[in-house]
Amino acid sequence: MDDKEIQKRVKAGEILIQVSFEVVGNPKEHVEKTIVSFVDNIKKDQAITVLSEEYGEAEEIQNSQGLWGTYVDCEMLVGSLDKLTWLCINFMPASIEIIAPEEIRLKEKDMTNWLNDLLAKLHEISTTIRQSNITDELMIKNMNALIQNACIVAAEKYHKPEDIGNRVGIDAKTLQPFFDVLVKNNKLEKKGEDYYLKGHAETRIETGSDVKQITGKAGKAATGKAVKVKAQKGGKGKKHGAKKRS
Repeated sequence: MDDKEIQKRVKAGEILIQVSFEVVGNPKEHVEKTIVSFVDNIKKDQAITVLSEEYGEAEEIQNSQGLWGTYVDCEMLVGSLDKLTWLCINFMPASIEIIAPEEIRLKEKDMTNWLNDLLAKLHEISTTIRQSNITDELMIKNMNALIQNACIVAAEKYHKPEDIGNRVGIDAKTLQPFFDVLVKNNKLEKKGEDYYLKGHAETRIETGSDVKQITGKAGKAATGKAVKVKAQKGGKGKKHGAKKRS
């Protein structure tokens, strides 16, 4: 398109702009294809005419762990201020410069419609963000509950934080806040550096010189107190039961 045609369209109400877009990602080939498809999507809009496009070479970003970045500078004719606002909101250019006209005059009605369209888009974005935050909070809550339950199940057999972490699949340092909450809520009991299910106790059984230690639920089977079992002569214990009648 020659300059005369561009000036003719500017006088008819279109806006001539210089705009830059940036894309960051990996791998390099994906970034290069994405920036081209980005401009192709803009070209599909009949109210926007892309006059020129100059692509930059994709370069690896320093200290970004393998991310690549590229850009494109475009000269465009945009049909109206409304369409320019739409372009900015939906395609998020890195920078934009209005080349022509030098002044943009709007009637009261046009200004009102433009502001209302802008507000409608902002409200839509705000609603989307709130819904996303609610979803994220629910997912975090459910994930925390799953991790706590996994810790409780693992603590039935494994008591060292490192062992519990290995069973859950999360390192002990990351699990520490969960341990603290579970102890506070009386789900786990901390003994030294180890964690036990609340309601479990250690029972020592002494048989002569041998000492055995078991862990089980509190109750008749495990009272938490030392239980002495006296060995009988000959290895036989006293028989209990009703006396035999003659």
